[in-house]
Amino acid sequence: MKNFQLHELVDKVTFEAEGEAAWKHLDGNALLALDDLSDFFSLLKGIHVPVICNNWHSGGQFQFRGYRPPFYPAHLSPLGSAHRTGKAFDLDVRGYNAEDARRLIIANQDSTLLSKIMRMEADVGWLHIDVMETGRPRIYLFRA
Repeated sequence: MKNFQLHELVDKVTFEAEGEAAWKHLDGNALLALDDLSDFFSLLKGIHVPVICNNWHSGGQFQFRGYRPPFYPAHLSPLGSAHRTGKAFDLDVRGYNAEDARRLIIANQDSTLLSKIMRMEADVGWLHIDVMETGRPRIYLFRA
């Protein structure tokens, strides 16, 4: 990973208990999709554009926007969901609201930098991306 550190992608308990071994919870294609997404927005702007997942490590409120561990409430994130399997991230892209970011991704979905994104969640105030296979043409917008 070139654009993210592990603590940005897993919760505090998992990070402190497992350290670098916590990478095992994250899907390889999801990590590539995340790095490529960060590169996509930076290339679009011509400068580095921060993409934020978890920020607990710097005193922020987010720690479950990437991998969601077994103790995370099942009614909020079902077992087998994209977050539980390390295949999803909820993000904020600096300089873009979530809807604008989704529109740009859809408009440019044929870019090789976006080729691993399979789904995005519609009508939410954050950018959800995941690599869950749908059997549908990419990129599939879903509503939770």
